[in-house]
Amino acid sequence: MKHNIINSILFAFIAMMLYSCEQDFSRVHYAESIPTFQQATVEESEIMYGDTITVNAEVSDKMPLSTLEMMIVVNDQIIEKASVRTVGNSSSCSKKFCVPFGPYMPDNAPVEVHLSSINVEGFHRDTVIMSTIAMRPSIPTMYLVERTKTIELKLTDPENYIYSADNLTFENDITFLLPTKVTRFNRVDWTSMVFGDVKGEFGIIQQGGDSINISDPTIVGIKSVKLDLFNFTVTATGDPLMPVTSIDVGTFSNKTISSTDYLNVTTADTWKTNAKVYLGKDVEITFTGIGNVANGLTPDFFEVTGPNTAKFLGETGVYTVYYLPSADYLYVEQPAATFPNALWLDGVGFGRPVTPYAKTSSWNWNSPLEYVFCRKVSPGVFQATIYAQHEENSDPADGWRYAFSAKFFYQRGWGDNGNGEIDARKYAISTDLLNAPSDHDQGNFYGTPNFVSAPGVYRFTIDTNTQKADFVKIN
Repeated sequence: MKHNIINSILFAFIAMMLYSCEQDFSRVHYAESIPTFQQATVEESEIMYGDTITVNAEVSDKMPLSTLEMMIVVNDQIIEKASVRTVGNSSSCSKKFCVPFGPYMPDNAPVEVHLSSINVEGFHRDTVIMSTIAMRPSIPTMYLVERTKTIELKLTDPENYIYSADNLTFENDITFLLPTKVTRFNRVDWTSMVFGDVKGEFGIIQQGGDSINISDPTIVGIKSVKLDLFNFTVTATGDPLMPVTSIDVGTFSNKTISSTDYLNVTTADTWKTNAKVYLGKDVEITFTGIGNVANGLTPDFFEVTGPNTAKFLGETGVYTVYYLPSADYLYVEQPAATFPNALWLDGVGFGRPVTPYAKTSSWNWNSPLEYVFCRKVSPGVFQATIYAQHEENSDPADGWRYAFSAKFFYQRGWGDNGNGEIDARKYAISTDLLNAPSDHDQGNFYGTPNFVSAPGVYRFTIDTNTQKADFVKIN
């Protein structure tokens, strides 16, 4: 039996080799030959960026031709590629290419046309045409057209194509277009070249194209704009914003926000909010309007230093500050912050870490009552100080509402298909009060029976570097 199998394999191998040889002999083989360019020219000797060039090529060979590869290069930047099918022993083609006005395009630059003719056996001949010069358009002045203002950008560095304007009085967030001409009403003249946003990049747009937006919350306002028309960049600068040293919650805007608690009861509260407060690390702040500062600030972000003062512990930046008058409590967060700069804790079984203690969280993202913005204490390490309580309830439908069950998220929200959260099953947990019991809980940190008799204020610290989680009672 063994010999029969071996004989069968040998027979199959011999048959395959014979078939392969037969196929190889059946294909026509040509003697080595190299294609010849009978003509390779560009019709235009000078162009302006944005114009087209016409490439004419005629090739021949003793053996059948296959393809003509074409590539346009300016200043080592590949502008466009094309592959043209060539048939028979001779072929000719004429093809147009646009040489756009874009970044890194110098004045009076040679336009390189790279041609490669390839025959059916893969032999090729290459040539480069450099008979065309590309020139930059003359742009003596640029304009910044904003919703209510039009500013002239003067050519302040002609050698490097830099345009600028100073002594401006814009806010720190502006949206605008950059035309090369304006109408008599100082609006965009769409008959000329206009620059805007092209899929997130600076570029030339047509009417109806997207505007450019520059926003810098760390400056007081935009005082100067610099346009670099060689690198195709635009930047704005202004006086740096100084971190606040006083906060009066009475000056905040009123906002009605609905929150849903762990029992699925929704309540609408009037909050006072300010979405643009520049807070500085280790800067002491004097608070006005908070009844009890010692009991009204989250200890993760503030260290109380006096009856009405506290030092900010978070990283310097722009924060949204919420004050809930009914609780006399102030929350801070950066709503757009994501990992590795932030983590967010959501779930049930916890609330703010001050008296009167109460569970306010829920599996929602409507208000700071429902989740916690964690402070980054070092790279990859985050903490949330919370009041936590675990209750065991036998109700099969709603028993989970009374438990402590929480999860860290990489963003404010659920994320994408489970990729925006931390799986507690992958972490070493330092306490017997929590575990990650089963797949059913999808990696939540879940209270154990030992936790039932130990409600209190806990500092929940998670180290994403070592995958360790600490849950330490501090009150």
